[in-house]
Order: sequence, then C-alpha cells, then structure tokens
Amino acid sequence: GSKIREDDRVMIIEDVTTSGASIAETVPIIKAQADCDIVGLMVSLDRMEVGQEGTVSALQEIKQKYGFPTHAIVTMKEVTEYLYNRPLDGKVVIDDKLKKALDAYYEEYGAK
Repeated sequence: GSKIREDDRVMIIEDVTTSGASIAETVPIIKAQADCDIVGLMVSLDRMEVGQEGTVSALQEIKQKYGFPTHAIVTMKEVTEYLYNRPLDGKVVIDDKLKKALDAYYEEYGAK
C-alpha cells in the first residue's frame, strides 16, 4: 500500500477479530506513521468473543477504546445458524454434536 500521510482517512480491514489484540498492535503503528484519522474497522468475521478486558465483545471494546466505528460482514453466530443441520456438498457441516460443542465454547469465551 501507500505511505500514510497526515490528514489521511484510514479504514482498517481485518480478516477476523477474536480478542482485538491485533488492533491493539495496529493502531499505534498507524499513528506512528502520521497524524491520520482512523475512520473505522471492517472485519470479515467477528468471532463474537470477549475482548482483552473480558467484559464486552472485542469489537465493542475496540470501538470504546479507540473511538472509531467497528463493523463485521458476518458473525460466528450467523455462520453457525446458517450451517447448522444444513447440507453443503452433500454433508452437514455443523451437526448436533458440533453445535453443542460450539455452544459450550461460546458460553465460556463468548461475549454476552
């Protein structure tokens, strides 16, 4: 990409957000290059897990901490609901057993 310049408007694009740790590393790197305006974060998949502080979702925490909007194209909940008991190429991707395991995982690590 191009070098970030003063007064640039920057949109951060990320493949997946889990805890928000990568954004905590990325924002200072961007800000060290120039006094730019970070206008938002777009992620392809929000795993819907709690952030580093452990109280709200990682995307909510990023929004609160850095003050820019956060958006996800799709959430893990949406992916799970779509694939649950639905055949894909002749095979069910998320069956009852996997759904139960996913539910248990999100009960422990998911944002409430």
